[in-house]
Amino acid sequence: MKYALYLGCLIPARELSYELTTRKTLPALGVELVDMDGTSCCGPFAIQSLDYTGWLALAARNLCIAEKMGLDVMALCNDCYESLMMVNQTLKREKETRDRVNEILSVANKRFKGTVNVKHTIDVLCDDVGLDKIRSKVTKPLNGLRVATQVGCHLVRPKLLHAGVGRGFEVLDDLVETLGAETVDYDEKEICCGGPLRDIDDHLSRSLSNRKLAALKRANVDCVVTACPFCYIQFDLGQLEIKTLLKEEYDIPVLHFMELLSLAMGFKLEGPQLREHRIPIETILRKLT
Repeated sequence: MKYALYLGCLIPARELSYELTTRKTLPALGVELVDMDGTSCCGPFAIQSLDYTGWLALAARNLCIAEKMGLDVMALCNDCYESLMMVNQTLKREKETRDRVNEILSVANKRFKGTVNVKHTIDVLCDDVGLDKIRSKVTKPLNGLRVATQVGCHLVRPKLLHAGVGRGFEVLDDLVETLGAETVDYDEKEICCGGPLRDIDDHLSRSLSNRKLAALKRANVDCVVTACPFCYIQFDLGQLEIKTLLKEEYDIPVLHFMELLSLAMGFKLEGPQLREHRIPIETILRKLT
């Protein structure tokens, strides 16, 4: 199992622990990760809504890099995954659109051929590695940990299901339970965290995350685990914003799933990985010792 690793923009800049734990755990599960040189923004939903053709060309340029490497793409970010995957499918299917995009790409001496596929980290874990192998690599089961999951909208959107690649909300529950933890259902589980509305309508964005955090508090969870870097920011940094602006305090630790997997496999979170969390996770680490 070998993938071209697409990190996107947000993760290297603001969520280093997600990248570090991915680089530790996936090779230990038999997945080789190869860095993609010269990538740019994938052109997520904001660009797609402003300039459709520009979005296609921007994502296709990154896909061309993977094609030259001869490797399928693995994206860590839900938005990056959806953007790259939908462009890949669109250009493979629509010759006229592909020709128009290739005309744009010719300025950069690139040409989209449609020779690779795109997967999310969760796809790789579920489809390529498999739950049984993950379970066999768990050296420190997360027994007694009550976990709420936030898979993120861009892995479960109807258009992905229509394309035959979407996941259900239970996919992250299955992975968490494989590590020995207990998953806890909660009200508002299938509601957006509000992340896409940041800097567009901050009041509505915070209101949505506040609703979900209140539901998590009622469910008495130890932590919330995400598969999406935007959901992570919305819950982690968002709790500080809500405390300041809405006067509500939750103190619910937030972890990337790859961090949880890393802990279950016996790796430590330390240094910048701990400092990255605005809501401290030491209570979780102590519970697992």
